[in-house]
Amino acid sequence: MGTVYRVQAINALGDARVDELSSALSAEIEDIGLHRSVEVSVHPDALPGAPTLAVFFGSEVAACDPACHRAVEAALSDVITVLPVVQDLGRYSEFVPPGLLPINGLEWPDGTSARRVARRILEEFGIEERQRKAFISHKREDGLLAAEYLSDYLSHRGFAPFIDRFNIPAGVDLQARIADELESYAFLIVLETPRAHESDWVFDEVEYALTHLMGLHIVRWPGDFPEVPATARLPRQQLVSSDLTNVNGFDVLTPEALDRVLEEVEAAHAYSMVRRRRHLLRSVEDAAEVAGCTCTPLGDWRLLIEQGSHRDVVQVTGRLPEVHDLRELDGSRGFPAAHGGVLVHASRRIEPVRRGLLTWAVGGRPLTLVPENAIGGYW
Repeated sequence: MGTVYRVQAINALGDARVDELSSALSAEIEDIGLHRSVEVSVHPDALPGAPTLAVFFGSEVAACDPACHRAVEAALSDVITVLPVVQDLGRYSEFVPPGLLPINGLEWPDGTSARRVARRILEEFGIEERQRKAFISHKREDGLLAAEYLSDYLSHRGFAPFIDRFNIPAGVDLQARIADELESYAFLIVLETPRAHESDWVFDEVEYALTHLMGLHIVRWPGDFPEVPATARLPRQQLVSSDLTNVNGFDVLTPEALDRVLEEVEAAHAYSMVRRRRHLLRSVEDAAEVAGCTCTPLGDWRLLIEQGSHRDVVQVTGRLPEVHDLRELDGSRGFPAAHGGVLVHASRRIEPVRRGLLTWAVGGRPLTLVPENAIGGYW
Protein backbone atom coordinates (compact mmCIF):
# COMPACT_ATOMS: atom_id res chain seq x y z
CA MET A 1 0.00 0.00 0.00
CA GLY A 2 1.16 3.52 -0.80
CA THR A 3 0.20 6.74 0.98
CA VAL A 4 -2.02 6.34 4.06
CA TYR A 5 -4.54 9.03 4.98
CA ARG A 6 -6.67 9.14 8.11
CA VAL A 7 -10.20 10.47 8.52
CA GLN A 8 -10.84 10.95 12.21
CA ALA A 9 -14.54 10.29 12.83
CA ILE A 10 -16.01 12.40 15.66
CA ASN A 11 -19.52 11.16 16.32
CA ALA A 12 -22.05 10.05 18.84
CA LEU A 13 -22.42 6.30 19.31
CA GLY A 14 -24.60 4.54 16.77
CA ASP A 15 -24.23 7.06 13.93
CA ALA A 16 -24.56 4.93 10.78
CA ARG A 17 -23.02 7.66 8.61
CA VAL A 18 -19.52 6.64 9.75
CA ASP A 19 -19.78 3.27 8.01
CA GLU A 20 -21.48 4.88 5.00
CA LEU A 21 -18.60 7.34 4.63
CA SER A 22 -15.99 4.60 4.93
CA SER A 23 -17.70 2.64 2.15
CA ALA A 24 -18.08 5.76 0.00
CA LEU A 25 -14.38 6.60 0.32
CA SER A 26 -13.38 3.08 -0.69
CA ALA A 27 -15.74 3.16 -3.67
CA GLU A 28 -14.54 6.60 -4.82
CA ILE A 29 -10.86 5.63 -4.58
CA GLU A 30 -11.52 2.45 -6.57
CA ASP A 31 -13.53 4.32 -9.22
CA ILE A 32 -10.70 6.77 -9.86
CA GLY A 33 -8.18 3.93 -9.93
CA LEU A 34 -6.06 4.75 -6.87
CA HIS A 35 -7.02 1.76 -4.72
CA ARG A 36 -3.54 0.23 -5.08
CA SER A 37 -1.60 3.34 -4.11
CA VAL A 38 -3.84 5.21 -1.63
CA GLU A 39 -5.49 4.12 1.60
CA VAL A 40 -7.97 6.33 3.45
CA SER A 41 -9.03 4.86 6.77
CA VAL A 42 -11.88 6.10 8.98
CA HIS A 43 -11.13 5.79 12.69
CA PRO A 44 -12.05 7.57 15.96
CA ASP A 45 -8.43 8.68 16.47
CA ALA A 46 -5.87 10.58 14.42
CA LEU A 47 -2.91 8.65 13.02
CA PRO A 48 0.47 10.17 14.00
CA GLY A 49 2.58 10.97 10.97
CA ALA A 50 -0.26 10.52 8.47
CA PRO A 51 -2.25 13.29 6.74
CA THR A 52 -5.37 13.60 8.87
CA LEU A 53 -8.73 15.32 8.49
CA ALA A 54 -11.49 15.16 11.08
CA VAL A 55 -15.16 14.78 10.21
CA PHE A 56 -17.69 15.81 12.84
CA PHE A 57 -20.94 13.93 12.28
CA GLY A 58 -23.36 16.53 13.55
CA SER A 59 -26.53 15.64 15.40
CA GLU A 60 -28.47 16.91 18.38
CA VAL A 61 -26.86 14.16 20.47
CA ALA A 62 -23.31 14.81 19.26
CA ALA A 63 -23.68 18.56 19.81
CA CYS A 64 -24.14 17.91 23.55
CA ASP A 65 -21.75 14.97 23.93
CA PRO A 66 -18.71 15.86 26.15
CA ALA A 67 -16.53 13.26 24.39
CA CYS A 68 -17.33 14.81 21.02
CA HIS A 69 -16.54 18.27 22.42
CA ARG A 70 -13.14 17.09 23.65
CA ALA A 71 -12.33 15.42 20.34
CA VAL A 72 -13.19 18.60 18.41
CA GLU A 73 -11.10 20.77 20.73
CA ALA A 74 -8.14 18.38 20.46
CA ALA A 75 -8.33 18.32 16.65
CA LEU A 76 -8.51 22.10 16.39
CA SER A 77 -5.65 22.42 18.87
CA ASP A 78 -3.53 20.08 16.71
CA VAL A 79 -4.38 22.22 13.63
CA ILE A 80 -6.37 19.38 12.07
CA THR A 81 -9.05 20.52 9.62
CA VAL A 82 -12.51 19.66 10.96
CA LEU A 83 -15.30 19.16 8.41
CA PRO A 84 -18.78 19.22 10.00
CA VAL A 85 -21.53 17.29 8.21
CA VAL A 86 -25.14 17.84 9.25
CA GLN A 87 -28.55 16.73 8.04
CA ASP A 88 -29.85 20.26 7.49
CA LEU A 89 -27.65 23.37 7.16
CA GLY A 90 -30.66 25.48 8.09
CA ARG A 91 -30.40 23.97 11.60
CA TYR A 92 -26.59 23.91 11.70
CA SER A 93 -26.26 25.48 15.15
CA GLU A 94 -28.41 22.71 16.67
CA PHE A 95 -26.12 19.95 15.39
CA VAL A 96 -22.59 21.18 16.25
CA PRO A 97 -20.78 22.34 19.42
CA PRO A 98 -19.93 26.06 19.82
CA GLY A 99 -16.34 25.55 18.63
CA LEU A 100 -17.58 24.60 15.14
CA LEU A 101 -20.11 27.41 14.66
CA PRO A 102 -17.66 29.60 12.66
CA ILE A 103 -16.76 26.70 10.33
CA ASN A 104 -18.66 25.98 7.12
CA GLY A 105 -20.32 22.60 7.08
CA LEU A 106 -21.65 20.15 4.50
CA GLU A 107 -25.23 18.98 4.25
CA TRP A 108 -25.87 15.23 4.42
CA PRO A 109 -29.65 14.89 4.05
CA ASP A 110 -29.89 11.36 2.61
CA GLY A 111 -28.05 8.25 1.49
CA THR A 112 -26.71 9.81 -1.71
CA SER A 113 -24.67 12.37 0.22
CA ALA A 114 -21.90 10.03 1.40
CA ARG A 115 -20.20 10.02 -2.00
CA ARG A 116 -20.26 13.83 -2.18
CA VAL A 117 -18.70 14.12 1.27
CA ALA A 118 -16.10 11.52 0.26
CA ARG A 119 -15.10 13.62 -2.75
CA ARG A 120 -14.78 16.70 -0.58
CA ILE A 121 -12.46 14.80 1.77
CA LEU A 122 -10.30 13.59 -1.12
CA GLU A 123 -10.10 17.17 -2.38
CA GLU A 124 -8.90 18.35 1.03
CA PHE A 125 -6.21 15.68 0.98
CA GLY A 126 -5.16 16.70 -2.53
CA ILE A 127 -6.03 13.28 -3.93
CA GLU A 128 -8.70 14.79 -6.16
CA GLU A 129 -8.71 18.26 -7.67
CA ARG A 130 -9.66 20.98 -5.19
CA GLN A 131 -10.32 23.60 -7.87
CA ARG A 132 -13.14 22.04 -9.87
CA LYS A 133 -13.44 23.96 -13.10
CA ALA A 134 -15.82 23.12 -15.93
CA PHE A 135 -16.10 24.63 -19.42
CA ILE A 136 -19.71 24.47 -20.69
CA SER A 137 -19.90 23.95 -24.46
CA HIS A 138 -23.24 24.78 -26.10
CA LYS A 139 -25.01 26.00 -29.22
CA ARG A 140 -26.26 29.51 -28.48
CA GLU A 141 -29.47 29.27 -30.49
CA ASP A 142 -30.98 26.49 -28.39
CA GLY A 143 -28.57 25.96 -25.49
CA LEU A 144 -27.50 29.33 -24.10
CA LEU A 145 -30.19 29.65 -21.44
CA ALA A 146 -29.66 26.03 -20.35
CA ALA A 147 -25.91 26.75 -20.12
CA GLU A 148 -26.60 29.83 -18.00
CA TYR A 149 -28.85 27.87 -15.63
CA LEU A 150 -26.28 25.07 -15.34
CA SER A 151 -23.46 27.56 -14.79
CA ASP A 152 -25.35 29.25 -11.95
CA TYR A 153 -26.20 25.87 -10.39
CA LEU A 154 -22.60 24.61 -10.53
CA SER A 155 -21.17 27.88 -9.20
CA HIS A 156 -23.17 27.40 -5.99
CA ARG A 157 -21.92 23.84 -5.54
CA GLY A 158 -18.16 24.07 -5.55
CA PHE A 159 -17.46 24.46 -9.27
CA ALA A 160 -16.02 27.36 -11.25
CA PRO A 161 -17.91 27.11 -14.57
CA PHE A 162 -17.08 28.95 -17.80
CA ILE A 163 -19.45 30.04 -20.56
CA ASP A 164 -18.29 32.51 -23.19
CA ARG A 165 -21.18 34.98 -22.76
CA PHE A 166 -20.19 35.85 -19.18
CA ASN A 167 -16.46 35.20 -19.08
CA ILE A 168 -15.04 36.84 -22.21
CA PRO A 169 -15.03 40.67 -22.27
CA ALA A 170 -16.02 42.57 -25.38
CA GLY A 171 -13.13 43.22 -27.77
CA VAL A 172 -11.19 40.08 -26.80
CA ASP A 173 -10.17 37.54 -29.47
CA LEU A 174 -12.87 34.93 -28.84
CA GLN A 175 -11.11 31.92 -30.37
CA ALA A 176 -7.78 32.58 -28.63
CA ARG A 177 -9.49 33.17 -25.27
CA ILE A 178 -11.53 29.97 -25.53
CA ALA A 179 -8.37 27.98 -26.29
CA ASP A 180 -6.72 29.46 -23.19
CA GLU A 181 -9.76 28.69 -21.04
CA LEU A 182 -9.92 25.10 -22.28
CA GLU A 183 -6.30 24.69 -21.16
CA SER A 184 -7.16 26.13 -17.76
CA TYR A 185 -10.44 24.33 -17.13
CA ALA A 186 -9.38 20.86 -18.34
CA PHE A 187 -12.96 19.54 -18.14
CA LEU A 188 -15.67 20.00 -20.77
CA ILE A 189 -19.44 19.67 -20.32
CA VAL A 190 -21.22 19.45 -23.68
CA LEU A 191 -24.91 20.34 -23.82
CA GLU A 192 -25.98 18.21 -26.78
CA THR A 193 -29.13 20.10 -27.72
CA PRO A 194 -30.92 19.40 -31.04
CA ARG A 195 -28.81 22.00 -32.88
CA ALA A 196 -25.47 21.46 -31.13
CA HIS A 197 -24.17 19.34 -34.02
CA GLU A 198 -24.44 22.43 -36.29
CA SER A 199 -21.94 24.45 -34.23
CA ASP A 200 -18.34 24.69 -35.39
CA TRP A 201 -17.46 26.08 -31.94
CA VAL A 202 -18.87 23.02 -30.15
CA PHE A 203 -17.02 20.70 -32.55
CA ASP A 204 -13.73 22.59 -32.06
CA GLU A 205 -14.11 22.49 -28.26
CA VAL A 206 -14.87 18.76 -28.27
CA GLU A 207 -11.96 18.02 -30.63
CA TYR A 208 -9.62 20.06 -28.42
CA ALA A 209 -10.79 18.18 -25.33
CA LEU A 210 -10.28 14.78 -26.95
CA THR A 211 -6.82 15.53 -28.35
CA HIS A 212 -5.63 17.05 -25.04
CA LEU A 213 -6.91 14.21 -22.79
CA MET A 214 -9.39 16.54 -21.09
CA GLY A 215 -12.33 15.24 -19.12
CA LEU A 216 -15.56 15.21 -21.12
CA HIS A 217 -19.20 14.79 -20.08
CA ILE A 218 -22.03 14.95 -22.63
CA VAL A 219 -25.58 15.80 -21.53
CA ARG A 220 -27.91 14.82 -24.38
CA TRP A 221 -31.37 16.29 -24.89
CA PRO A 222 -34.27 13.91 -25.66
CA GLY A 223 -35.17 13.40 -29.32
CA ASP A 224 -33.86 12.00 -32.58
CA PHE A 225 -31.15 14.31 -33.91
CA PRO A 226 -27.49 13.93 -34.97
CA GLU A 227 -24.72 13.62 -32.41
CA VAL A 228 -22.00 16.27 -32.19
CA PRO A 229 -19.27 15.29 -34.68
CA ALA A 230 -16.32 13.30 -33.23
CA THR A 231 -18.39 12.00 -30.30
CA ALA A 232 -19.58 8.68 -31.77
CA ARG A 233 -19.54 5.89 -29.16
CA LEU A 234 -18.70 8.29 -26.33
CA PRO A 235 -20.87 7.82 -23.22
CA ARG A 236 -23.70 10.26 -22.63
CA GLN A 237 -26.07 11.25 -19.87
CA GLN A 238 -29.41 10.90 -21.64
CA LEU A 239 -32.20 13.27 -20.60
CA VAL A 240 -35.91 12.55 -20.96
CA SER A 241 -38.70 15.03 -21.66
CA SER A 242 -39.56 15.42 -17.97
CA ASP A 243 -35.98 16.59 -17.27
CA LEU A 244 -36.65 19.82 -19.18
CA THR A 245 -38.85 22.81 -18.52
CA ASN A 246 -39.59 25.79 -20.75
CA VAL A 247 -38.38 29.26 -19.74
CA ASN A 248 -38.95 32.19 -22.12
CA GLY A 249 -39.31 29.80 -25.04
CA PHE A 250 -36.14 27.80 -24.31
CA ASP A 251 -35.57 24.40 -22.68
CA VAL A 252 -33.63 24.37 -19.41
CA LEU A 253 -32.98 21.56 -16.95
CA THR A 254 -35.35 21.04 -14.03
CA PRO A 255 -33.93 21.20 -10.48
CA GLU A 256 -34.11 17.40 -10.25
CA ALA A 257 -32.24 17.00 -13.55
CA LEU A 258 -29.61 19.51 -12.42
CA ASP A 259 -29.05 17.40 -9.30
CA ARG A 260 -28.46 14.29 -11.42
CA VAL A 261 -26.16 16.13 -13.80
CA LEU A 262 -24.14 17.37 -10.81
CA GLU A 263 -23.67 13.82 -9.54
CA GLU A 264 -22.44 12.65 -12.94
CA VAL A 265 -20.21 15.69 -13.47
CA GLU A 266 -18.61 15.36 -10.02
CA ALA A 267 -17.75 11.71 -10.65
CA ALA A 268 -16.50 12.31 -14.21
CA HIS A 269 -14.44 15.33 -13.14
CA ALA A 270 -12.75 13.44 -10.30
CA TYR A 271 -11.93 10.49 -12.56
CA SER A 272 -10.61 12.61 -15.42
CA MET A 273 -8.38 14.80 -13.23
CA VAL A 274 -6.82 11.77 -11.56
CA ARG A 275 -6.32 10.10 -14.95
CA ARG A 276 -4.63 13.22 -16.29
CA ARG A 277 -2.28 13.62 -13.35
CA ARG A 278 -1.43 9.91 -13.35
CA HIS A 279 -0.56 10.14 -17.06
CA LEU A 280 1.72 13.11 -16.40
CA LEU A 281 3.42 11.45 -13.44
CA ARG A 282 4.11 8.29 -15.41
CA SER A 283 5.45 10.32 -18.35
CA VAL A 284 7.82 12.15 -16.00
CA GLU A 285 8.98 8.93 -14.39
CA ASP A 286 9.59 7.25 -17.77
CA ALA A 287 11.56 10.23 -19.13
CA ALA A 288 13.67 10.54 -15.98
CA GLU A 289 14.50 6.83 -15.83
CA VAL A 290 15.52 6.80 -19.51
CA ALA A 291 17.94 9.64 -18.65
CA GLY A 292 19.45 7.53 -15.86
CA CYS A 293 17.74 9.28 -12.93
CA THR A 294 16.41 7.64 -9.78
CA CYS A 295 12.71 8.24 -9.04
CA THR A 296 11.10 7.99 -5.61
CA PRO A 297 7.33 8.53 -5.15
CA LEU A 298 6.54 11.12 -2.48
CA GLY A 299 2.73 10.98 -2.61
CA ASP A 300 0.42 13.92 -3.36
CA TRP A 301 1.33 13.65 -7.07
CA ARG A 302 5.04 14.31 -6.47
CA LEU A 303 8.27 12.50 -7.27
CA LEU A 304 11.80 12.92 -5.95
CA ILE A 305 14.14 12.70 -8.94
CA GLU A 306 17.86 12.29 -8.28
CA GLN A 307 20.45 12.78 -10.99
CA GLY A 308 23.91 12.33 -9.51
CA SER A 309 24.06 14.59 -6.46
CA HIS A 310 21.21 16.82 -7.68
CA ARG A 311 17.72 16.32 -6.26
CA ASP A 312 14.46 17.78 -7.60
CA VAL A 313 10.92 17.49 -6.34
CA VAL A 314 8.59 17.15 -9.32
CA GLN A 315 4.89 17.99 -8.99
CA VAL A 316 2.26 17.57 -11.69
CA THR A 317 -1.00 19.38 -12.40
CA GLY A 318 -3.55 18.41 -15.03
CA ARG A 319 -4.33 21.99 -16.07
CA LEU A 320 -2.65 25.35 -16.54
CA PRO A 321 -0.23 26.13 -13.69
CA GLU A 322 -1.30 28.64 -11.05
CA VAL A 323 0.51 30.58 -8.35
CA HIS A 324 -0.70 28.29 -5.57
CA ASP A 325 0.86 25.30 -7.39
CA LEU A 326 4.26 27.02 -7.19
CA ARG A 327 3.75 27.83 -3.52
CA GLU A 328 2.92 24.19 -2.72
CA LEU A 329 5.89 22.98 -4.76
CA ASP A 330 8.30 25.34 -3.03
CA GLY A 331 7.02 24.26 0.37
CA SER A 332 7.49 20.58 -0.48
CA ARG A 333 11.21 20.93 -1.27
CA GLY A 334 12.24 21.01 2.39
CA PHE A 335 11.23 17.52 3.45
CA PRO A 336 13.52 15.59 1.05
CA ALA A 337 16.09 18.43 1.11
CA ALA A 338 15.75 18.95 -2.64
CA HIS A 339 17.78 21.50 -4.57
CA GLY A 340 14.96 22.53 -6.88
CA GLY A 341 11.35 22.02 -7.82
CA VAL A 342 9.82 21.20 -11.20
CA LEU A 343 6.14 21.83 -11.96
CA VAL A 344 4.94 19.76 -14.91
CA HIS A 345 1.64 21.03 -16.29
CA ALA A 346 -0.82 19.76 -18.90
CA SER A 347 -0.80 22.70 -21.30
CA ARG A 348 0.99 23.51 -24.53
CA ARG A 349 1.08 27.28 -24.16
CA ILE A 350 0.74 29.89 -21.41
CA GLU A 351 -0.56 33.29 -22.44
CA PRO A 352 1.81 36.22 -21.68
CA VAL A 353 -0.10 37.74 -18.74
CA ARG A 354 -0.26 34.41 -16.87
CA ARG A 355 3.38 33.68 -17.69
CA GLY A 356 4.41 37.04 -16.26
CA LEU A 357 2.47 36.37 -13.06
CA LEU A 358 4.06 32.94 -12.68
CA THR A 359 7.53 34.38 -13.29
CA TRP A 360 6.87 36.95 -10.59
CA ALA A 361 5.69 34.18 -8.23
CA VAL A 362 8.88 32.16 -8.81
CA GLY A 363 10.80 35.22 -7.65
CA GLY A 364 14.28 33.80 -8.13
CA ARG A 365 13.54 30.49 -6.39
CA PRO A 366 14.88 27.29 -8.00
CA LEU A 367 11.49 26.41 -9.52
CA THR A 368 10.96 25.41 -13.14
CA LEU A 369 7.80 25.14 -15.24
CA VAL A 370 7.75 22.32 -17.80
CA PRO A 371 4.83 21.70 -20.22
CA GLU A 372 3.83 18.09 -20.85
CA ASN A 373 5.09 18.15 -24.45
CA ALA A 374 8.63 18.99 -23.21
CA ILE A 375 8.92 16.24 -20.57
CA GLY A 376 10.99 13.95 -22.78
CA GLY A 377 13.82 16.42 -23.25
CA TYR A 378 14.03 17.87 -19.74
CA TRP A 379 16.20 15.23 -18.00
